[in-house]
Amino acid sequence: MVPEAQIVAGQGSAPVDSEHDTLLEVSGLRAGYGRIVGVDDVSIAVRAGELVALLGANGAGKSTILRALSGMITPWSGSVVFDGRDVTGMRSDTLVRAGLVHVPEGRRVLARLTVEENLRLGAFSRRDRAGIAETMDQVFTRFERLAERRHQKAGTLSGGEQQMLVIGRALMSRPKLLLLDEPSLGLSPRLVHEVFELIRSLAADGQTVLLVEQNVVQGLKVADRGYVLTTGRVTSAGDSAKLLADPSLVRSYLGGQEDPT
Repeated sequence: MVPEAQIVAGQGSAPVDSEHDTLLEVSGLRAGYGRIVGVDDVSIAVRAGELVALLGANGAGKSTILRALSGMITPWSGSVVFDGRDVTGMRSDTLVRAGLVHVPEGRRVLARLTVEENLRLGAFSRRDRAGIAETMDQVFTRFERLAERRHQKAGTLSGGEQQMLVIGRALMSRPKLLLLDEPSLGLSPRLVHEVFELIRSLAADGQTVLLVEQNVVQGLKVADRGYVLTTGRVTSAGDSAKLLADPSLVRSYLGGQEDPT
């Protein structure tokens, strides 16, 4: 876990204490859809090995940030620096090859393909057959239920299994940074717990993660740091424990939310 960062109000830059291990740095990001502003002057950073959460209510701009980072939409202004390289506005396939991989919300499996076929598609940018086979074995070791269903059509899996599959498919590309958008959406409390335990284990194994979550409590419980967004702007940021303990944030953002565990 990174050193404790002071909670800040307003737009501010990301509270990291050194630059040499910063994997992602987003500065002054502005993006949206048509004439609708989704995010306005957002600055965040993620250090290698961190699990950072983007939190806030529905419509706060969390998913818009991930789409702008992964090339699904083109930023209107601002910059995105990934692994020391300016990648602002780059195509999604180029970003995947660079190691920035996005798992969108909604468990978008290819329903008519098998579990194994879905996973193999996640390695589309790789040419090392032996390495792909090794990564496949690692995914099946981590997701035992997927291993049991490797020849089963993805569309017949449960919601929780499909969520495991899309995360496993993303891991097949060996990402440096994994963007997870609302992985708990639509799952039962038991499955939400399983998914967050999975995310925790990925981070413990050194996978850098930028997590978008509407469930602020659960997101902060697994994250090292968090950014809270309101109507497209960062309104608070800092160490997860401090954010959870701040009374004004509890009243403003956590009110009425329950921990599903």
